[in-house]
Amino acid sequence: MIFALAHTGHSAYAQSTVAYTYSFDIQQATLPPLFYTDLTYIAHLGAVSAPSVTVNGRAPLSSSYSAATGDLVFTSDQVGAAVISFSAVSAPAGITVNKASLKGNKAWAWSHGMDDNVYLQNQIDLITAKGWRATLFMIGKDVSPTRQESGWIIDQPGLVELIDQGWSVGDHSWSHACGSGQTAAEITKGFAVVQQAVDASNHPDHVVTAFAAPCFDAAYDAPFEALRDGATTLLFNESQGNPLMNVDGADYTSGGETASAMDSTIDKIGRDTGIEASSSGAIATFNWMSANASANRHFWFNTLSHGNQESNLTKVLNSAYSTYGPGGTDELWMAPSDEIYSYLLVRDNTTILVGTLAESGRPTSTATNTATATNTATATNTATGTATNTATATNTATATGTATNTATNTATATNTATATNTATATNTATATNTATGTATATSTTPAQEVPANTHIVLLPLVITP
Repeated sequence: MIFALAHTGHSAYAQSTVAYTYSFDIQQATLPPLFYTDLTYIAHLGAVSAPSVTVNGRAPLSSSYSAATGDLVFTSDQVGAAVISFSAVSAPAGITVNKASLKGNKAWAWSHGMDDNVYLQNQIDLITAKGWRATLFMIGKDVSPTRQESGWIIDQPGLVELIDQGWSVGDHSWSHACGSGQTAAEITKGFAVVQQAVDASNHPDHVVTAFAAPCFDAAYDAPFEALRDGATTLLFNESQGNPLMNVDGADYTSGGETASAMDSTIDKIGRDTGIEASSSGAIATFNWMSANASANRHFWFNTLSHGNQESNLTKVLNSAYSTYGPGGTDELWMAPSDEIYSYLLVRDNTTILVGTLAESGRPTSTATNTATATNTATATNTATGTATNTATATNTATATGTATNTATNTATATNTATATNTATATNTATATNTATGTATATSTTPAQEVPANTHIVLLPLVITP
């Protein structure tokens, strides 16, 4: 007699994704008082699905994932433990997390300031209409605590309203002294007036960090340096230096234009006043930055206007917005100068520690197992007798994923045949077992057990890995 018994379920099942986490730490050196403390990170994950991130247990301020580049870009104002969660068919190799040179991983930045309190409202309205913000540099003695005549002068009520909308205010001295009278008191008294407006706003935590010396007067350099990080919260003077900067820290020259090295250790930046004469200069600089920006070069351009300059500013704003802003390539970050400077300060004082990758959940299916068994049992009985053959086959396949993606399949079969004869009896039992097993696993932990309905039960059976 020949006994043959086979039960086959699914010999292989479809591959799907595994849940992973990549954990790392963000550390930050002690910073001076700042209002803007967020930083953008670029996490290269490769081909993954549904990536998300938390820092210090909190969701980021913004995040986006590009399947084309495999990059998760997110912005957070938190430090501490960071965890990126995602799913992937296999464990990605070479995960990296880096700090973006500019917020939002933009290619270049533009900031604009307006001086001297008067005839600024039309320009304010133009910038606000684009959804952008800028900085007002105020002459302290000309700011009234109560006057509200925004058509011609910005006073404390108008400043408070703009601060509530996210605009910045800067110190432009107390009396606009230049040529003589450049003292520390000129700086501190002007600072006190803008600080009073901040205190009266809905953002009393806004930190005034920008100073602009009247007349670009270099005689303010020494008293400013003495006050920096001391009696005031002022951090940079934007009336000295080059208004076109490379924030990746090296001078860069192309086509007769130079962007000066800029990082948070430099506390003087320039101001380009060309908008007051023509719109073409600023637009040409925008074009230059776009053409010369790269993964290792990111630029910052700082401009200035006084009152009644809305005609040229309109052209510059429209060009920036429709060509490089939200209406165009969206490569431009437009923000107040103190926000951009604060970003560089946070960026330069933040460290990312190397992280670890772990499988965070049991995979839905990461292994393919194929098993084939052929069992032949023959029993021959001579004379009068009774032969009883019992064959039991047990086939267990276990896939264990390791970091090097290995799997082990073990199949065992036990065949027992007994014969009882009242006369002379000859009992012969032969068994032939053939088994092949293939397993592919991409999980690290835990071990995955093949479902029962994939077992193959044959008589008799012996399988070796």
